[in-house]
Amino acid sequence: MKSPILSLSLLLALAGCDAAIIANQRAAAEAEAEADVAVKAEAGGDAVVATAVQAKDGDTKVVADVDVKVELKPEALDLETVTYLIKKGKVKDANALEKKLNNPKEKLHSIDIDGDGKLDKIQIVEVKQGDTIIFELHVFPSSKKEKDNFVVVGYVNFTADKTTNVLVVKATYAPCVIGYDTIVYDYNVPIVVKNDVVVVTGGVGFYGWLYAPRPVYVGVVVWDAPSIVIDVHHDDCWPPGHCKHHHKHKHKHKGKGKHWH
Repeated sequence: MKSPILSLSLLLALAGCDAAIIANQRAAAEAEAEADVAVKAEAGGDAVVATAVQAKDGDTKVVADVDVKVELKPEALDLETVTYLIKKGKVKDANALEKKLNNPKEKLHSIDIDGDGKLDKIQIVEVKQGDTIIFELHVFPSSKKEKDNFVVVGYVNFTADKTTNVLVVKATYAPCVIGYDTIVYDYNVPIVVKNDVVVVTGGVGFYGWLYAPRPVYVGVVVWDAPSIVIDVHHDDCWPPGHCKHHHKHKHKHKGKGKHWH
């Protein structure tokens, strides 16, 4: 009677070993996935944070959360040059600044949140809070072309101090940027306040636009339309072999791609 009991105990022990092996394999897979994500984040600086999750079949998969967990290095967005362009009058308004931000030749940012190798678009959204005007810098991942998929990466604040008669310009990074709470670019511009209205006395034309009567600025995000390739075959030639033309015509789409305010 002892033999069956020993066999049953042995079976239970083996089953426990199998469960332990499976658990260890899953733990190793999760650790490997997390390590891989950590390496990518350290190397690229602007990689999304991913998590290892267990699927129904027991396998471990890495799932990226593009919309929420984003970590960027400050050099991915050149806020210092952004403030310089405003201060020196290199841009006349928010629209001109937005165009420079999205012009690859200007090299003002290298943000690629979704890691698809394409530069993401930046939209300027103006917010007014009392005597402060805020430019929020919204980034749209190029692979998620919907107006609700964006990450705020920085701010440019213009605060009119009507007591000291100065306009305080301050640029800061959003919390998704490493060291955001310690990096500040700021300077002051002289102003005059007449009947509670700000009149810029120093500086350049940008500030005149900023405080002129106008609607609140919300940038337009435009996605470039893909090129259309037309493949033309000449198969109706006679006699055979006399037509050797095989043309590919590449046409740029002249219209604007998908866009929104």
